[in-house]
Amino acid sequence: MGIKYQQNYQVPFYESDAFKKMRISSLLAVALQISGEQSTALGRSDVWVFERYGLFWAVIEYELTIHRLPEFNEKIIIETEATSYNKFFCYRNFSFLNEKGELLVEIRSTWVLMDKETRKIDRVLDEIVDPYESEKVSKISRPHKFLKLEQFGETRQIVYPVRFSALDMNGHVNNAKYYDWAADMVDFDFRKEHQPKHVFIKYNHEILYGEEIKALMSWKDDVSHHNFNDGSTQIEIHWGKIY
Repeated sequence: MGIKYQQNYQVPFYESDAFKKMRISSLLAVALQISGEQSTALGRSDVWVFERYGLFWAVIEYELTIHRLPEFNEKIIIETEATSYNKFFCYRNFSFLNEKGELLVEIRSTWVLMDKETRKIDRVLDEIVDPYESEKVSKISRPHKFLKLEQFGETRQIVYPVRFSALDMNGHVNNAKYYDWAADMVDFDFRKEHQPKHVFIKYNHEILYGEEIKALMSWKDDVSHHNFNDGSTQIEIHWGKIY
């Protein structure tokens, strides 16, 4: 296990949705920010990694378990830990807690180092990750199995053009943006009575400015399955009734 990093946070208005809950895309964005702050504190900032190796960090997979979404203006604690790594993948966990220390949201994430020029995955270098004190392992975590396109039943389709506002500093669509696109396909009346309980996200290929996003959604029971551009990104949202 690695060094833990913790920060207090208060949910602002602009990160809250129509039901006064923290947006899941905001959870992901804040998680990235906190991980970046830990990296900077350990002398391994994004700038440091890029200037020395021409590499940047990219998240390729998330698993979220949501016990309760933080609410507008709520004071919470965010904790992160880079737990382990192997030749190509690094694993980092996040915990969102209330002021009593009760667990609200858990996020498990998988990261890779990508070459800025070739846009290909590079090896994880010990000198980059040593300060995190993560365990070096040989085992690769088994990824979640998503429905294949041919397994989708009746589908709904929306096309989104990729504009400048969707990009992050790595030059591709920001990973949190995909969740917003997926959740926006779910009917508002359904959202009034349901909220996500478990979310899986897998990024297989980056999407760049000027491309189009073809988003497909299919339902099976209370699970919405989302596929972007023939599998470049896959999202699975398990919805639960709000009582």
